[in-house]
Amino acid sequence: MMPDLIQKALTAKRESKSVEFKETFDPTSPGDWCEVVKDIVAIANSGGGIIVFGVDSSGVPTGTSLLALAQTDPADVGNKVSKYTGPVQLDFEMRELKKQGKKLQAVIVQAAPIPIIFQKPGTYEVAPGKQKTAFGVGTVYFRHGAKSEPGNSEDIRAVIERQLEFIRKSWIKGVRRVVQAQEGSQIIAVPPSGTGGPSSLATTVRAVNDPRATPVLLTRDATKTTTGTFVHEEVSDAIFDEINNVIDANRVLAKGQRRFFLGLPVYYRIYAERQHVSQSEEHTTVLLHSAVCDLYAPALFWAVTLPAKTVASTFAELYLQPRSPGIRSLIRMALLLGEEFREWLFERWQRKWKHYAQPPNFYWTFTEARSKLAHVDPRIVAANVSKNTVFQVSGNPPIEAIKLLDSPQLASSLLSTACMRVFQGDADMRSAARNLDYFAYGPQVSDSAAEISKSIMKLVGDREVGDFGDATTEEQ
Repeated sequence: MMPDLIQKALTAKRESKSVEFKETFDPTSPGDWCEVVKDIVAIANSGGGIIVFGVDSSGVPTGTSLLALAQTDPADVGNKVSKYTGPVQLDFEMRELKKQGKKLQAVIVQAAPIPIIFQKPGTYEVAPGKQKTAFGVGTVYFRHGAKSEPGNSEDIRAVIERQLEFIRKSWIKGVRRVVQAQEGSQIIAVPPSGTGGPSSLATTVRAVNDPRATPVLLTRDATKTTTGTFVHEEVSDAIFDEINNVIDANRVLAKGQRRFFLGLPVYYRIYAERQHVSQSEEHTTVLLHSAVCDLYAPALFWAVTLPAKTVASTFAELYLQPRSPGIRSLIRMALLLGEEFREWLFERWQRKWKHYAQPPNFYWTFTEARSKLAHVDPRIVAANVSKNTVFQVSGNPPIEAIKLLDSPQLASSLLSTACMRVFQGDADMRSAARNLDYFAYGPQVSDSAAEISKSIMKLVGDREVGDFGDATTEEQ
């Protein structure tokens, strides 16, 4: 890739996502350093590229002396970047180039495995008493065309996809080695180095072209030792660490707020790998709160992993400050929390809204849903489907809702697929993902229903429900 990138830079007549031109550079200038650091970080976050010094905006050599830059230690460049970003994984190389007989200097930047976020502001003086800020604290820069600019959710999504594609290629390369092995070869499961455990022979697993062969499940769970399971710890760790890195990036952007700033598609990508999210209670609470209150997205997995009191605080907030779309999440949750909580909520809402000439739509939605529970499983009602509703998730055979009542693991698998489809741009899968969430985790919510219900009612106390904050039409 490097020779092609250099050739591209030497023949380019304008800057691009991967090519940046700079006429001069003064290693003693704080301003020059801030601008270069911004471009290096933006290029790394965008998949890699090159900065060429000594050319104008059209790529024509200017003949400017670059001796000072040529004598700069690459370690100094790395130190300048880490001064503003903190310790990061950044791979770059400084090279001397030639164009039209004139010497140029270049910094070739490799792709960053996770987005690099600025921890300190890049502020410098441009005139006595006048300052300019190249980048601020908590910003994540990417290349948008020929400019280095703050990123958006699509940029973060591209980073995740790029890293996962790299991992997939490494994975497939290893699989080819197995498939192309000589006849009679066996797959050996080797424990991680340093464990001291003996190698084990996976005699029940073969990689073949026969479509009738037992399917193989690729997993990070070493406890799954049944036939048809192939444990590949290294690849799985890399995939799932990437998910946690994205959550950490949101933490920096949020600056203490309980919000998910990276956008709905990225949230769905995280939920697709929810079992492998390794975060503190505080950060998991952000995911629950954002999904329930702001995104109207599947979130019950967070609810069954968090303490009941923590879950209760989010839903108590929706009771005291009802607003769309979060109020829909409260209604659905209430249907799973048992009769005592449903009657408490209905009595409170009836006391608030029954004398209004036009109560909010969610009041009637809850009233109707509550009346169905005498004859229908709460998960069916919470998912707002009928028992005969058919879920059709790409790559899987269609299945009726009633059959999912006894198959939460299947519902969880379909949920993951639906979330991935949303991440890939299929907005129609959002409704399916929300509904499958209740079949996948409804039973576990019910197990904690009494504790969650009591916690919500205790948090609310004698406080009355607030006025509805957004009279938008309810999504069914």
